Amino acid sequence: MITIPDNIDSKYRFVILSALRARQIQGGSMPMIKEPRHKSTQIAQKEILQGLVKFRIPEKAEKPAEVEEPEE
Repeated sequence: MITIPDNIDSKYRFVILSALRARQIQGGSMPMIKEPRHKSTQIAQKEILQGLVKFRIPEKAEKPAEVEEPEE
């Protein structure tokens, strides 16, 4: 079983990050680790677990302040 790193807030984000990195590897990007007999998804997971993949989690968008209508 994989233990999710502390810098990733949920297992769903880990899966999404892994899928995005695996797609990059399948598209021709060079893997950052040498794993000749593993699938791109497994390589991507190992790269993320080792902290080799840089990513940024966007802040939640705050609601815009409600504008009050001027009284006539």
